Amino acid sequence: MGEKDHTQKMLIGCRDVFAELINVLVYSGEKVVNEADLLAGPTESLYIGTDKQTHQQFRDCSMYELHNGEIHALYNLENQSIIDAHMPLRCAGYDGVAYRSQYQHLERGVYPVITLVLNWSREPWNTSRSLIGLFRYKPHPVVKAYINDTSLHVFDMCFLKKELRELFQGDLRIILDYLCDRESLSKRNQTMKHPEEVIRMLHALTGDDQYLNSIPLFTSPAKKGESTMCDLINSYYNEGHNSGLIEGRNQGIQALILVCKDFGCNFENTLTRIKDSFSLSDDEALEDMKLYW
Repeated sequence: MGEKDHTQKMLIGCRDVFAELINVLVYSGEKVVNEADLLAGPTESLYIGTDKQTHQQFRDCSMYELHNGEIHALYNLENQSIIDAHMPLRCAGYDGVAYRSQYQHLERGVYPVITLVLNWSREPWNTSRSLIGLFRYKPHPVVKAYINDTSLHVFDMCFLKKELRELFQGDLRIILDYLCDRESLSKRNQTMKHPEEVIRMLHALTGDDQYLNSIPLFTSPAKKGESTMCDLINSYYNEGHNSGLIEGRNQGIQALILVCKDFGCNFENTLTRIKDSFSLSDDEALEDMKLYW
């Protein structure tokens, strides 16, 4: 698993985020899965490679749904920062192991295994979503009925429809708005429940190290449960200013305008920030906005 996928795993591994993903993507927003009913599931399994040796394979995030101590389902989320054309083979292996383990513990009952693939790349998933689609030779029409196909349930996270994206209300909404609707991100100014995980995911999506530099500020006890997106914008700018990356008044104004635009702030909100940050008059701030906006 790549570093980006590992970083994204940190956020979706939070039980409230995991539950919301399942409820929105599988149950169309109905609160079927409660975070209190989730228990971390197995992410490691074994297989025999072509070298006849035993190898490990790892899922990204797996959770059991429990009711009265009994397993009702096993949900799995796979993060993909790049499109893997052979993903159906991987998921078939993962799910096969999960069902095989049930065969060894039939006293617990049999339960469904549900796997979702979250595509975080900037391109829609344009390759096969089924095992049959990977076959080199097209199967005879008669034999297709005897093939147990594995279909991928892929969600292109950068291209979710607005009505689906707006069903998210937790921390993942910040990420989705950053990807799809920066103006909404700024207007909502949402408080982050898991600020470090959100910031690390933003870093994974952008590659900008200044996000990581702001983590200590947002993980201090004094800021717990109170960090908002406006706080992140301010810290992002201040970090660059204090570290000497931004020098001079004009460069500082330009940098702050670029940061505000990146986070979806509109013209009026950015104008107010410029005035307050640099103690400018209305006319001075407006001239700078015309120059750099």
